[in-house]
Amino acid sequence: MIEEIIFNNYGIQVELEEANVRFPSFRSGNMVYSIVPIENMEQEELVERYKMSQHLISQGDRHVSAFVLANHGSYVSEADEQLFILLANQALEGPRNFNPGRRLARFHQRGRTINETIRTCSRIGKWKELWEQRIDQLEKIWRDKLNAHPDNQFEKLFIETFPYYMVLGENAIQYLVDTEIDDTPQIVDSGTVCYERFLHDTWKSNKWMKNPFDWVFDHGTRDVAEWVREHYFQNVHTHQRGIGHFFHEYQSIEPFSSFSARLLYSRMLFPIHYFETVEEYFSKTTESRSNELEDKIASITKSSQQYESFLKHFYELAEVPAKHYDLPKIDWI
Repeated sequence: MIEEIIFNNYGIQVELEEANVRFPSFRSGNMVYSIVPIENMEQEELVERYKMSQHLISQGDRHVSAFVLANHGSYVSEADEQLFILLANQALEGPRNFNPGRRLARFHQRGRTINETIRTCSRIGKWKELWEQRIDQLEKIWRDKLNAHPDNQFEKLFIETFPYYMVLGENAIQYLVDTEIDDTPQIVDSGTVCYERFLHDTWKSNKWMKNPFDWVFDHGTRDVAEWVREHYFQNVHTHQRGIGHFFHEYQSIEPFSSFSARLLYSRMLFPIHYFETVEEYFSKTTESRSNELEDKIASITKSSQQYESFLKHFYELAEVPAKHYDLPKIDWI
């Protein structure tokens, strides 16, 4: 059915289905095509994702997915009463020597030169509001559980530890607010194309295809922070070398301004790893997943002092001249 729709709408023959990618994908010739459902997406968001894609392609990024125009004159098609977009990529091999720091910095450089106004996909200036919402939502759950008395180990740990992580989150917000008041953004602090969540395997697991439906428009330190956070928690005792190398390579292309460094630190302060664990647990997960999350929250809370130590030496690890920039410290860490 979908093969017929693809052929009728685009004149493309589906030859081979692609496995292990986020969206249904197939090969035709030397191209890989992805079918992206857009059921609840506003037109403005679609237009912005198209503009970001076109801009990065024009800047020479060969791994960025291109929107495919259907023969009925629109980028939007329909199958089984579902609207979708077709994206195209050349079937390229991944780089032999993958250096995430340098490649991410190049990606941000290209994204930063976009001249289009991005509103719907933008997260610029919204961190404070989004973080406050998360804290407020979890505080409400915490108060409810406190009054109801916990009936399992996860809830007991949550009740005991949430006040600490709430304070950490509030410190992150204050650090962010102080940065925006006291410091001045430089050219490097302009908005760029980022990922909703940039992780070690973001490009590898998508076969190096950079899909515009994974993106947001934000400050580049968003991606840096999420890569570093994941690396830290996967290598708690041996993180220094990998993170140090990542920072060194990223800054060989794009050195941090003092504003960038402070924004990055505020994002590392915000305990998203803890908040997401709690949010997932209370979103009615399966029993086996609940058990995994119980182990995860126990591990996170048990290693809280180690994470404090990581934050204490963060600027040094990031090769940021903290004294020269006169960057503020969090006294209690």
